[in-house]
Amino acid sequence: MHPSVAFSVDDTEDWGLPLAGPGLLLDVPHEGPWRRPPSLHVEAALGYRLRLTSGGQSLFWVRIDPWWDRCGFLLGNASAPWGLPRLSAAEVREVEHAPGTDRWWEAWLWRLGRALAQSEHPVLHAGRWCLRPLQTIPAIKACHYPISTMEWSLGQPPLPPHSPEGVLRFERFQVESWSSYGDPSEIRTGAVMPLRAPSPEDDGRVKSWRKRARDGTLPPVVLLYVDLLMKWLVLDGHDRMQAALLEGVPPPLLGLWPVHEVVLPALPEMYEGIMKAAEYHLRAGETPALVDRVNRMLRVNYARHRRSTVTRGWPLKGGLQTWRAEVLASRRWSPFPAEARDWEWFVSAP
Repeated sequence: MHPSVAFSVDDTEDWGLPLAGPGLLLDVPHEGPWRRPPSLHVEAALGYRLRLTSGGQSLFWVRIDPWWDRCGFLLGNASAPWGLPRLSAAEVREVEHAPGTDRWWEAWLWRLGRALAQSEHPVLHAGRWCLRPLQTIPAIKACHYPISTMEWSLGQPPLPPHSPEGVLRFERFQVESWSSYGDPSEIRTGAVMPLRAPSPEDDGRVKSWRKRARDGTLPPVVLLYVDLLMKWLVLDGHDRMQAALLEGVPPPLLGLWPVHEVVLPALPEMYEGIMKAAEYHLRAGETPALVDRVNRMLRVNYARHRRSTVTRGWPLKGGLQTWRAEVLASRRWSPFPAEARDWEWFVSAP
């Protein structure tokens, strides 16, 4: 598959992200095997029900409230393959540049970019993708969830990642408040989520990666951004992430996201609406976080040529009925605790 994927330097001037180094654009052709859904992809059913599947097995299920007031997540325990082949010790030793330098990032960008293009269980689909080194932000600086899908209708740049330590607090089921008036400590846009439970701390690979984390040569962890959820998923490197966190060092992160490009017409009425929306938000009080959010909104909406991200979804075969049946079966086969009220809402229909 690799010869069909074109690589170029990411020339995007402002992703609105704290970047750690240079990036790559991966242009995947709209023909041949790339026209099919990749091994790992998002499927959608009625009423904002989503399922992430890989190799025909469900990795997790999501329900978003129609008013965008809350969102529920149920992680499965499937062992289906996704992402990239395991890195060998020899492959890690081949990258001899000083960790964290541009040359070190470039070496890993090309190595992991080729692995994405050649994977037997692909994540990429037709279109353009960005692979870029990222830095995390403090959770308190994360943005509020949008009030409705209107803010997300044309796509937005990925949100900065935060709270990678959350992958060690693995919860099978959780419901988040997405209300704009909720507790600021509960803001989770940009949070990092695992796709599986952590390995035991005495696992051989975790112990090996901990040595790499201590000497600063740990390879990057690859995160995949899903824009409707406003979350980063650990695509490759769960054990590397765990090793870094156990050693108390920040894990090096590579973000992957599909690139959506549009050229917007200059419409005076649209700009008038944007300014009214900015004024409305600022009436609540000009806190630094709110001003940053409004400035981001203005910058994005006034740009004529826009690069953003929109996660592609495929229809979920069997729709809502299949989604509910899988969710209910998941708890029967592998019980987990859940607040009765949250669970009843999550599985209710429609």
